Amino acid sequence: MFTAYRLFPTAPVFESFDQLPAVVHLILFIFSILLIAIVFFFTKNKFILAGLLIVEIFSCLLDQNRWQPWEYQCIFTVFVFLVNRNKQASIIPLFTFILASTYFYSGCNKLNVGFLDNVWVQMMLRSFLKIPVTVARHSWLYHCGYFLALFELLAGAGLLFLKTRKTTAVALILMHLFVLIFLGPLGLNYNAIIWPWNVAMMGYLYVIFIHKNPHPFSLRPVFQSWNNVIFICWGILPMLGIFGYWDGFLSSSIYSGKSPWMVICIRDTSKCPELKPFCNTNHVKVCDGGTSISLLTWGMSETNVVRNPELRVLIQIQKKLEKKYAAAGLSCSIFIKGEK
Repeated sequence: MFTAYRLFPTAPVFESFDQLPAVVHLILFIFSILLIAIVFFFTKNKFILAGLLIVEIFSCLLDQNRWQPWEYQCIFTVFVFLVNRNKQASIIPLFTFILASTYFYSGCNKLNVGFLDNVWVQMMLRSFLKIPVTVARHSWLYHCGYFLALFELLAGAGLLFLKTRKTTAVALILMHLFVLIFLGPLGLNYNAIIWPWNVAMMGYLYVIFIHKNPHPFSLRPVFQSWNNVIFICWGILPMLGIFGYWDGFLSSSIYSGKSPWMVICIRDTSKCPELKPFCNTNHVKVCDGGTSISLLTWGMSETNVVRNPELRVLIQIQKKLEKKYAAAGLSCSIFIKGEK
């Protein structure tokens, strides 16, 4: 994902970044790993923290597919430690705000029919629990999926109140355990990159809300100096994301079932033999019986992450593919309803 030695196209923020060689991506990745290792020993060193932040941001500018929810959270975690390195008392309230925002807006984004159809029914009930479609589509069971969204939404709010913090944290840890079973090797064995993120979230919840007696939450640090950036990016902008005016992944839209998706149709596969490992016959109607590739499946195969679902990114990838494989008669179709 953080290198460019692959067939799956990058989607840089600026077109000129396409001219940078693949080795630049690799160097940034190596620097990132080294700085992450070093920062554990020098947690208050502003130069190391700033260096890590700059490297991560620049790497994300080179490919918008790196704008993953967990990467976004990691960037802001470094930001919190950087700007509050001399105000340790502010770190826990700020991180509490980020966690509460993650769960709250993740729940909000799941309150849509796409989540019920693509995640609740297709992935959870049918693929994971093996429930027959006639039962899964029964009205009462179908609409029970909304309880998952409401749980996450209310849990985000519950982390902000002293009386509900511990209970909420325990409930969320159990939720993450279920997600690990659901998406892990014992379940669908899907999207492995988020398995460690779920483990990390369990660790955060335990350390902040269970291990020690939690202190009352205060919004005061959120409105101090550079911490206003946290309030804007985690409090305000995700609200716009619910209505499509801010990126879904940057609004904690995780498995919401409302992402657009792309099918790539190929008329002559002999002109692009390198793409054959990603071809399938699942979209024969869309491709008039021809060969097709799901951009989601291709991205997962090569980068081990879900591609950025924003429409502008899909269009950017579409243009690059149709230009590169014009001889193969390649064409792309983008659908607004989610693929999951």
